[in-house]
Amino acid sequence: MKKKKVIIIGPYPPPIGGISVHIARLSRYLRECGFKYTVIDESKEIKNFVIPNYEQVNNLRVWIGKSIFSCKNSIIHYHSRNWYDMFLFCLVSKIHRLKLIVTLHSFREEPSKFNLFKKLSFKYCIRNVTHFIAVGENEKDKLVRYKCDINKISVIPAFIVPRYDIKDDKLIPNLVWNYMKGNDINISANAFKISFYNKEDLYGIDMCINLCYRLKKEYKNKKIGFVFCLPEIGDHNYFEKVKKEIKKKNIENSFLFVNERIPLYPVLRKSDIFIRPTNTDSYGVSIAEAIYYDIPSIASDVCDRPQGTILFKSRDQEDLEEKVIDVINNYEQYKAKVEEVQIKDYAEDVLEAYKCVL
Repeated sequence: MKKKKVIIIGPYPPPIGGISVHIARLSRYLRECGFKYTVIDESKEIKNFVIPNYEQVNNLRVWIGKSIFSCKNSIIHYHSRNWYDMFLFCLVSKIHRLKLIVTLHSFREEPSKFNLFKKLSFKYCIRNVTHFIAVGENEKDKLVRYKCDINKISVIPAFIVPRYDIKDDKLIPNLVWNYMKGNDINISANAFKISFYNKEDLYGIDMCINLCYRLKKEYKNKKIGFVFCLPEIGDHNYFEKVKKEIKKKNIENSFLFVNERIPLYPVLRKSDIFIRPTNTDSYGVSIAEAIYYDIPSIASDVCDRPQGTILFKSRDQEDLEEKVIDVINNYEQYKAKVEEVQIKDYAEDVLEAYKCVL
């Protein structure tokens, strides 16, 4: 293996998702800083463009096996939450005396419910990972609850400032741009794919549909447009169910699903309001991105949110609707407030974590 300073392991876009976008932006930042790194992409999706310092692996565990015999790096930075693979990386780090950093982008599972082997792997990782980066206080608190040394945990949100590129605008289908141009008010939301938590719609697609229905009744003299970016469908049965609900509520012209793998930030820049009605979360990078572009953003109160976020009670449909209506009715006031917010770029904090462990 080539001698590099850092190996970053995780998905690289496409697919488009919070972790893959974070890794792409982090690698760009490290490259600009002159910091040596290699990205190991475990997504298995073929890329049709050249990526600097990039390698794709078909089988991560085979790659880890090879690393046990030959690894000349100083840091492994792992971005997934597979405790078996993390255990193997711990062994690599022990054998080659290198540092293992793990970023927990979420931590929803309960280790007390793991099977025996997974529980043993988890406990070993908690003791032997060099440093954990938790993207929010919830992830940090959970690590501490399971006896992780608080001194080897940093809370660093995953937001890294996007670089506007007109080429990214061209990746958005004309259908989306034409749809948004035809609306008086554009509201956007997103999800990586349909998921459930505690048997509820994790990303609140159902709440968005009900919100759209309420707004259409509330503002009969305005054309409301709701753009929901959903690059991966996931649960097709549920997707068909929500599409039937959209038809039943007669909001087909007001609610647009975008099921293509496109960057989110161009859509955010053209939105009037962004919402994130998740019933569990770690921070909400897309919220930080929207606020960075001065878009009033409304999110559930399930975790610490970026400065400037307007909060509503999780899974409380009425509270969400009232917050959105208040923003629409007092838009200039909310727009002025969000323009005053300075969203931090956390790329430098990650670099400092590298320097500290070295």
